[in-house]
Amino acid sequence: MFNKKFRRLSGLLIAILFAATACSDFNNNNSDLISEPDLLKLGEFTDNGITVEAYAEAPLAVGYNKIYLEVHEAGVRVDQPSFDFTPMMHMENHSHASPYDIPDGSRDDVHDLYHTWAIFTMPSGMMGRWELQFSVEGQPGIVADGIISIDVEDSNRVKTFMTDDEQRYVLTWIEPAEPEVGMNDLAVALHKRESMISFPPVTDAVFEFEPWMPSMDHGSSNNVSPAHEGNGFYHGQVNFNMTGDWELRFDIVLNGEDLGHHVFELDF
Repeated sequence: MFNKKFRRLSGLLIAILFAATACSDFNNNNSDLISEPDLLKLGEFTDNGITVEAYAEAPLAVGYNKIYLEVHEAGVRVDQPSFDFTPMMHMENHSHASPYDIPDGSRDDVHDLYHTWAIFTMPSGMMGRWELQFSVEGQPGIVADGIISIDVEDSNRVKTFMTDDEQRYVLTWIEPAEPEVGMNDLAVALHKRESMISFPPVTDAVFEFEPWMPSMDHGSSNNVSPAHEGNGFYHGQVNFNMTGDWELRFDIVLNGEDLGHHVFELDF
């Protein structure tokens, strides 16, 4: 009698343990389910049953911005979608894009989201409005098209200029994002405006760089002029030996042509 009860009790305990283990495995195996990332949500749209969500680390501003994307269908993540992406500014008489990249269909290591970047050349406001235009193919033949309207704050991180031969360029100061006393990583980007939509990277420019402190009438030592590292992005170093008002002074030469003297002002 005792053995029968023991066997029944043992069987019940095993069944409960199996069920608990199965539930635990199910709850932990949720990599295909979407979750809300710890980012600022820019907006979303749904088309053909596919939802595209856009996020950023901070409010968008004139200059270089990272943009993160989630794509899902009925709450389940879409793996390796194919993207087409364009940031567009709509003005009263015309529309134009800006320098940008197209997501490559891989997720980043930090947020586990698809990722891209855009350089906004002017703020939203009375002059016009920005939107992110997407075309996303989740499965063969299933395409979602849509837009996400965005706000872009003003900043002094972009210089758009035209040379003597009427070629237009976009120079973007990216790093340091938060300057501090001492050596800082320096990053800038250079793009050429070929049309209202096309902004290819300039990969063979030569930069001469000098930081200058106008109030003290001096610069600093051990700076490194930015050199091209890929896709129109140039990296160097800038040394701030004290806080205060500074200028980042750039002289740019491209294929023997002088692209001018350009100054970004900062105060920290």
